[in-house]
Amino acid sequence: MVRSAGGPMCFLILTSLLVAYLMVPAYVGPPTPATCLCRQTFFTLCFTICNSCIAVRSFQIVYVFKMARRLPRAYGYWVRYHGPYVFVAAITALKVAMVTTNQVITATGPTARADPGDPKIMILSCNPDYSKGLLVNTSLDLLLSVVGFSFAYMGKELPTNYNEAKFITFCMTFYFTSSISLCTFMSVYEGVLVTFLDLLVTVLNLLGISLGYFGPKCYLILFHPERNTPAYFSSAIQGYTMGRD
Repeated sequence: MVRSAGGPMCFLILTSLLVAYLMVPAYVGPPTPATCLCRQTFFTLCFTICNSCIAVRSFQIVYVFKMARRLPRAYGYWVRYHGPYVFVAAITALKVAMVTTNQVITATGPTARADPGDPKIMILSCNPDYSKGLLVNTSLDLLLSVVGFSFAYMGKELPTNYNEAKFITFCMTFYFTSSISLCTFMSVYEGVLVTFLDLLVTVLNLLGISLGYFGPKCYLILFHPERNTPAYFSSAIQGYTMGRD
């Protein structure tokens, strides 16, 4: 489901992903004040917006299929007062506050430190404590990925012709696993490979969300346009709820 289930929020996710892709070159080459600013502010904000949108989508999927009939008034308030966008805006504001605080209390430009394995080699990084800075920047995203996964997993019993919850589960699992793996690696190794692995995980996460979440939508648009309608979406909900009754 794309037009019927994704709605305008899909465009917000796509915009965030596009900006994040444009920020990937900031990870290539020696860090500068400009590239450090992109890495530690704009890029991480894009990921947070994207993850918060996906978390909202997973909640809406479960609510529409499993709880809307029991709590119609609550869902009415959620829609009437633009609950999804209020949630995304609140999470974005929180991330802006976290990023701003981190920038204020730490060095904003590239700093040099000796390679623990070879003191003769100096490593340039955007943060005196690179692993701590990365953990601060990804902590909220990791929490959002857990929330998105939890709601999406609750929708594992949804109709077989409605697979968005399954794709969200895959995306969030991949993001959480890769990010935790990077943080674990950085806790035991602080050499020159850290920046390379950070870039690799970043690109893989972008591809995971792009292909895992939007790949199936593109498939429906190209090969099953008859399923990309509000009527088909409504029939899926009605058939599911009647089957449960």
